[in-house]
Amino acid sequence: MTIRGFSLLAGSPVPEPVPSDMTQALEAVEIVASIGERGTFRLKFRLDPGSTLPARFLLKTGDLVRTILVVAAGNQRAIAMDGVMVEHAVSTSGDDRFLVIAGEDLTLLMDRIDATGRPYPGMAIAARIQLILAAYALHGVVPEVIPAPITDLPVPAERIFHQRGTDYAYIRSLAADVGYRFTLDPGPLPGESVAYWGPEPRADRAQPSLTIDFERPTNVDKLELRFDAMHRVDPEATILDPVSKALIPVPVPDIKLVRPPLGAVVPPAQKRTRLDQAAKLSPVQAAARLLAVGARSAESMTGSGVLNVRRDGLRLRAGELVDVRAASKPFNGLFAVGRVHDRITAESYLQEFELVRAGIGAAS
Repeated sequence: MTIRGFSLLAGSPVPEPVPSDMTQALEAVEIVASIGERGTFRLKFRLDPGSTLPARFLLKTGDLVRTILVVAAGNQRAIAMDGVMVEHAVSTSGDDRFLVIAGEDLTLLMDRIDATGRPYPGMAIAARIQLILAAYALHGVVPEVIPAPITDLPVPAERIFHQRGTDYAYIRSLAADVGYRFTLDPGPLPGESVAYWGPEPRADRAQPSLTIDFERPTNVDKLELRFDAMHRVDPEATILDPVSKALIPVPVPDIKLVRPPLGAVVPPAQKRTRLDQAAKLSPVQAAARLLAVGARSAESMTGSGVLNVRRDGLRLRAGELVDVRAASKPFNGLFAVGRVHDRITAESYLQEFELVRAGIGAAS
């Protein structure tokens, strides 16, 4: 039985629509996407006696197979995943035989070669990110890099930045240092992806994709909202002046520089923490890391829910906004979608989602 509203493209090096016998054998699809994390997918095929599916997907060379998953929500079609097949497994359960393929998004291609030591003389963080991502243009990756509000740019004669780890690890570490996130968004067309390195929530997603009336949640099957008073921490850092050798405390910048709170009031921190090895940092580096820790920990309000995509024609993407109403004053207002998990079969299409925000109550 074919899964309605779902398309699968696969191939190496260029993915193409798979034959009808493959789509008819497909029983279940799972897709996971999160802000700042690598996306994953899982395909489960039914194997009839004598089926050649395992050999057709697992090429003789063992090369990575590019895979694109397209889903439908209402009248809209969206690229839900652009990645590569990683793990192939065949199994039996009674008289039934299955092929299960697990894969990851294209950031996996950025995580294969350790480039530790690669120099970046006189290059700001944003320029380094752009240079690294340019190497993946042949895979359809288009960079969208937002310069950090606080960045250190020493004179090359004094210090040169060097890469640590793979391209993916280095890009993520630079994002963590300044309070940003790195996410690879598939689409808008098959074979294209946007590599976003910048703040969350994004400036171009100011309008909510979904409005939920908590008292009459007709467009969600489930919604739960939570607040953790102990989640936020107040980071501290003291640096060592290289000339006077005096210890200098560094003030914490306003988190609005990288993460404008979606809530009206950001509760105070109930815990304090010190940055590790802060003494050797420059004032700019210490300020950026203080900002990153403070911004991440401020996201103390979270939520989770379930959408029936096929019934309601609605589907969320990680990074979009949801507007919650009538949940009670502290929980009303905008939330960012932090994670989505699509579960698709011929009978149903459900999407589990997680919400996050900094602040209590709806911002005016």
